Amino acid sequence: MTEREAFRIVQPLLEGYTEGIYWDFKKGLTDEHIPAIIKDILAFSNSDYSGDSYIIVGVGESKDEDQRKIPLSTEDRRRLNTDANFIYLPGKWDLCGLSVDDLGKMKQFSAKLTEKLELCMLISHPMCEFVPIAISKNRWIYLIVVKKVPGVFISNRDIEDGYNKSKFAVRQGVLYVRMADSTMGVKNGVATATEYIRVWKNYIDWLEKEKQK
Repeated sequence: MTEREAFRIVQPLLEGYTEGIYWDFKKGLTDEHIPAIIKDILAFSNSDYSGDSYIIVGVGESKDEDQRKIPLSTEDRRRLNTDANFIYLPGKWDLCGLSVDDLGKMKQFSAKLTEKLELCMLISHPMCEFVPIAISKNRWIYLIVVKKVPGVFISNRDIEDGYNKSKFAVRQGVLYVRMADSTMGVKNGVATATEYIRVWKNYIDWLEKEKQK
């Protein structure tokens, strides 16, 4: 994916008021974030969305006290005809960008993330692409593209939280699924039996088609 192609994808997402089933914003990432990002990548890979997904680094929440994240109830979601758990008021996102030093650190982060993913997958391996996008002469955003590929994406081990070693960011054998703007499989948000069936059926159907080639 070229930088121009990546920007065309990212631009309308930056102009929206929410995160969604195939995109997420991060102000910055360090090595401590790797376990949480692995969880996000698993969830995006297992989602029902038919295309690629995106983690956009260099975009933070607005510090303006007048801007708020508004939770939506079940009734709100029905009335608004949306699956989102939150609605964000205009100006929610701050395109802060990354410095040249940050960009170098992100490239190192990506290498460590890729290595960790290769070690921790039980059945299928996620495919990621990393694209820096210049937004000014000396500021960038960094795009982690989670490619849509067939598979069942779960970890073969528990992965400790990067900030609290007494907790786990990823649990062995748990199916994480991106639903609207949230990840199922976290805390009490366990992925439903329907999601397990969907993910496994899609993978088995793909394997059968591959055998027939």
